[in-house]
Amino acid sequence: MKSNPDQYEISTITKGGLEVVIRPIRADDAPLLEALFDTLSPKSLYFRFFMRIKKPSKEMLAKLMEIDHGRDAVLIATERKEGREQILGVFRLMCYPDRKQGEFSLLVGDPWQGKGVGAKLLEHGLSIAKKRGMESVFGMALPENKTMLALARKRGFAITWDSDVCAYEMTINLTRINRN
Repeated sequence: MKSNPDQYEISTITKGGLEVVIRPIRADDAPLLEALFDTLSPKSLYFRFFMRIKKPSKEMLAKLMEIDHGRDAVLIATERKEGREQILGVFRLMCYPDRKQGEFSLLVGDPWQGKGVGAKLLEHGLSIAKKRGMESVFGMALPENKTMLALARKRGFAITWDSDVCAYEMTINLTRINRN
């Protein structure tokens, strides 16, 4: 079954009043993704990657751009300013081989945190997971990442402590939420 990632493109307005387009990432978005990383503080990078990095290496950026659109979904929230598109945030959904479960990650550039970008990306990403027939999705958050944990609670995720990785696991049962 061939997947058409463009079917997932939407335009929306965040709670902070930002007009964004949420769409699947494309190969030619690599420079925009690299520019997003320039907006991130060391704290934001640590919250996303669970390790201290100054900036992703070229190899790491290349790996982040490798996507099997038939299995996984990588969405970006973009904004057009002065005729140029910029990425404000990224939602990544990695589907397990059983296609019933998956893991997500979410990253929003520091200038756009707290403006609803992450909430819109998460909402749209979960909608895609449900449309694909997934039953549950989980992600991990460090205890210091209060914003992500609050968003997960607000969206109905169950949150449990995972002592093996010293982080919270946020899990949502998609069979219990209405299809978007």
